[in-house]
Amino acid sequence: MKLTTRFLLLFGISIVLFKLFSVRSIDDRYYRSINGDAKAYYAYLPALFIYNDPTYNFTKHIEKKYYPQDNSQFKDFTTKQKNGKCVNKTFPGLSLLYAPFFALSYLISFIFGFATDGYSIPFQWGIAISHVFYFFLGIYLLNATLKNYSINTFNRVMVLSLILFGTNVWHYLVYDHTVSHIHSFFLSSLLLWLIDKWIKTTRLNFLGWTSIIFAVIVITRPTNAIMLSFFPLLLTLNGRKINEFFLLTKKSILKLAPFIFISLLILSVPLFLWKWQSDLWIVYSYGKEGFDFKHPHLVDFLFSYQKGWFLWNPLSFIAFLGGIIYFYSYSKKTVLQYFLPIAFIVYILSSWWCWTYGSGFGQRTMIEYLPFITVGFALFSQKYLNPILLFFIILLFSVLNIIQSYQISEGILKGGLTTEKSYWSHFLQLKKDAPIAIKTTNMHFISCFKNDTKSIISEQQPYSNSIKTKNIKQANYAIIELTIGAKNGNKDIRLVVANEDGSFYNTEFIGNYLYETPRKMSFKFQLPSNLSNIITYVWNGDTKVNAEISSIAISLYRYKK
Repeated sequence: MKLTTRFLLLFGISIVLFKLFSVRSIDDRYYRSINGDAKAYYAYLPALFIYNDPTYNFTKHIEKKYYPQDNSQFKDFTTKQKNGKCVNKTFPGLSLLYAPFFALSYLISFIFGFATDGYSIPFQWGIAISHVFYFFLGIYLLNATLKNYSINTFNRVMVLSLILFGTNVWHYLVYDHTVSHIHSFFLSSLLLWLIDKWIKTTRLNFLGWTSIIFAVIVITRPTNAIMLSFFPLLLTLNGRKINEFFLLTKKSILKLAPFIFISLLILSVPLFLWKWQSDLWIVYSYGKEGFDFKHPHLVDFLFSYQKGWFLWNPLSFIAFLGGIIYFYSYSKKTVLQYFLPIAFIVYILSSWWCWTYGSGFGQRTMIEYLPFITVGFALFSQKYLNPILLFFIILLFSVLNIIQSYQISEGILKGGLTTEKSYWSHFLQLKKDAPIAIKTTNMHFISCFKNDTKSIISEQQPYSNSIKTKNIKQANYAIIELTIGAKNGNKDIRLVVANEDGSFYNTEFIGNYLYETPRKMSFKFQLPSNLSNIITYVWNGDTKVNAEISSIAISLYRYKK
């Protein structure tokens, strides 16, 4: 690697780590790395090596110890089988990739006195760092592959920058470690490198390692077996014909026996784990979840505001289209060898029962196919694009990508739920909308109490001016409206609604809605019957949070049946 690609790797690792440590609290119950689907992928490791518990009952204690008590981060990742026993719904391949970081985290926890229960801070950070490690190792391998196709240094740097800054890879490196796709990106980059080396050299050890890595890919995410459909394209690019190529390799096929044995052993891992968990050798672990191949969401998957791959990642569309143009100029056969695997991938993935694949940023399931797509784009950009034009295209859309990733992480846009109206009304917006309580037609206004006296809360004065109402027995709803400014992200600051004797007490945490410039927001609270009065104020939770409250008001309503 020349200096420029080394610089990209060092710069990329530095900026990702800096961003990672700046946006993630070291011990925030709501933003742990082992969360969401990652709880399922990861659970094999503590279940096997710490608790020896195929039922995952240990997670009940873990949830109470490390995750919010409101169960907002709870993940039930088991499915019941016909014999009444449960299995982990996910495949275990990701646990194989997590394993070195799990072992290192255990060692660090043991040495420095952290809990060795699999979920303390070192384990959480171990999983986060694994994403950075595997992604940049994948980038290193992809760079080597592009170099083998005589892609010059500048174009390699641009293509690798496109992946890091211009696609949803950025989001899943920095903000969200709950899914498998960064690790799968590494596996696909490694598979591409191995196949390319095998084709170029016909050395059987590359074929053997290809079979082993392919087995890991299958037990990580079975649909990724589709990656092998790019094999004819790689043969063509290397000037090989499939019959002649296999004639060269089959003469020493017996030398592959150890590799085949290891590959079969890896493929059998899910079987042994299913047996360990349920006494059954073969199960369908996803329960009622499955594919509907008769009704794929092709257009939505590609272009919708809700979760369209090309709409949310325009550079992926440009890269895909560039590959089409280049391979068409190469030959009509080659463009089909490039287009058909991607079309088949999109068809399969868009047929899943939940084609949006939940919340998050863009179509995350396409991340692992970026190495194959960017080979075509690298060839196209080197042949057809002016370097200055290429630079500004990637820069422009990378800025857009990073902003939209931030919008998704902050809830400015709702991943998987965005509409055309909300997309454009929030385009490039960096502040979350102030919450506004909705008044419905069946709410009858009773009275309003207001205090326009400015107050400032701080470490020394943690409570704002308050408002106390008079008799409110007829009211069953209160809308609290306040104008407030504070530093964004102070999660402990809260709006309190209570009565004098403390028998009624409710809070709304408002820190994520606050910015230094004061703005108006409102919240609706349901009131229990027979309250004689309520009092409302802002409290900083006895922290060092400072905030300025310009006004606060209570409007009381009676719900009409």
